[in-house]
Amino acid sequence: MTKSKHEWDLIILKENDSLNTQLVWHAAALARSRGIQPRDLIIIDWPTDPIVVCGFHQVIERVVDIDYCRKNNIPISRRACGGGAVLLDSNQLFYNIIAHIDSTLLPRNINKFFEKTLHPVAQTYRHFGINAEYKPVNDILVNNRKISGNGAGLLEDAQVLVGNFILDFPRKEMAQILKVPSEKFRDKVIKSLEAGISSFKDELGFIPQRDSIIAEYIKQIETAFDISLIETQLEPGTLELMEELRETYLTDEWLFQVKARGDQLTSKVKIHGSSHVVEGMYKSKGGLITVICEFNGSVLSDILISGDFWILPDTILPKFERFLVNYNLAEGDLSGRISTFLEENECETPGTSSSDLAQAIQNAYSKISNT
Repeated sequence: MTKSKHEWDLIILKENDSLNTQLVWHAAALARSRGIQPRDLIIIDWPTDPIVVCGFHQVIERVVDIDYCRKNNIPISRRACGGGAVLLDSNQLFYNIIAHIDSTLLPRNINKFFEKTLHPVAQTYRHFGINAEYKPVNDILVNNRKISGNGAGLLEDAQVLVGNFILDFPRKEMAQILKVPSEKFRDKVIKSLEAGISSFKDELGFIPQRDSIIAEYIKQIETAFDISLIETQLEPGTLELMEELRETYLTDEWLFQVKARGDQLTSKVKIHGSSHVVEGMYKSKGGLITVICEFNGSVLSDILISGDFWILPDTILPKFERFLVNYNLAEGDLSGRISTFLEENECETPGTSSSDLAQAIQNAYSKISNT
């Protein structure tokens, strides 16, 4: 007897309200975790209008030109998982994979999760003649240019992959929404985006029909996961969760939560005596780590951690910051202390090690220890 395949739900929303593209996977993950959505699912959609979406750990005021976005009526949102700021528009096709953590089809380990879920994306591009390849941790590359942006999160008991097929990419507009020190620097950003990001249009000279991309992606997912996708609609309870989240997403408390968490630090300047507030950065394979630290001598008396790196669970950073407070950098092993925290709290930091996190703090401390 032939073993029947697992069935997953397939939700195709087509043109979706811009903010809804972020609300829908967040709500669906909560719904899957709570049993409202009875099966694992994939959501495919794209926004009607442009929207700027920042990573969960970013200080938005530091990475996005808020005045420019407001003047040009471009909404700004914060997604419920890590990564960097990006301009999303109708020339991107989103896929969202939501599975319960008890799923036997997807690995729990984040690195293996990325590998399993992103190979179908690369294969979809290859079907259209684009020589795309999956590159750990979470990239799809063609000739060393990113052609898909991807992130993952853990929301309650649901694993989430969020990603996109890039049909065309608005590089100049993307450079405008980023906060940069000067217009000359903005020109460098445009050149960097041109060198680092590709699209269907760049590679083929045209954009394939959206329905054909969706159909091929579905085929690749069903083959890779050995499942059957059953097109259906979201459960009413999931739609209710979306409306509840909408109220949250529109608040300043949600949008500016990282700055608010470290408001005292971000508003401080160097303090007299032995107390200093300094910033440190370190670029790991998983993304940029930024710390604002207050040191009293060599003792870390306060810290705000932000950036576009990944850490799961996404809500762990406040606890991590409290754990680091009062640590004396002149004593002991900072990397080892961080490693202990990550292990005890079952954290995953794809592309970022405990030594990377420690280095960002050390880089901040070096600004005062070398004076």
